[in-house]
Amino acid sequence: MSGLTQTLQAASGWLALVALVLGLIALLWVSALQRRVQRVTPDTRRLIRDMEGKNLAEVVQDLLGNMEFLSSRLGRLQVTTEDLARSLRGTLQHQGLVRYNADTTVGGELSFALALLDGDRNGVLLTCLHTLDDCRLYLRAVESGTCAHDLSDEEAEALDVALQRKQPEPDSARRMRRTRWREHDPRRSRREPSTDK
Repeated sequence: MSGLTQTLQAASGWLALVALVLGLIALLWVSALQRRVQRVTPDTRRLIRDMEGKNLAEVVQDLLGNMEFLSSRLGRLQVTTEDLARSLRGTLQHQGLVRYNADTTVGGELSFALALLDGDRNGVLLTCLHTLDDCRLYLRAVESGTCAHDLSDEEAEALDVALQRKQPEPDSARRMRRTRWREHDPRRSRREPSTDK
């Protein structure tokens, strides 16, 4: 018996070291488990609060029913969204406006070219020519972003702005630009100062 006690006394340092290492491992393990429990606890508390005396099978059944309801609602919302998107394609979505002076004797940029297009790039191109004597309005159809008629520079620019192929021209550059409209229209008579006294 004394031999056993002597062996234990000699190995007590090693036993203490092994016990210390095992204690540290156990402490780390418990700490990791505690962190996992803390992450799970809020979800568990919410589940327990929602159970209200039901068993787990009833809770799962309720959750599946809610998922089916939400899935059907989501399907209806998707159909409604697609219908709205189709409807919106026919609304005014693109516009381009270019103001200019069609007559060199009239200032103020009262003439304009206005392109109004829907989501399919169909619409109209309005052109208003303002001169000293009259004001004329032209309307041209636009289909798929193109017009069957020849366009003036201003009309082409308004269409390009509406189709976002070109940025609107700054006011200063627009004022400096000359138009290509006819200055000598035989149908237009300029007012000459009266010589009668």
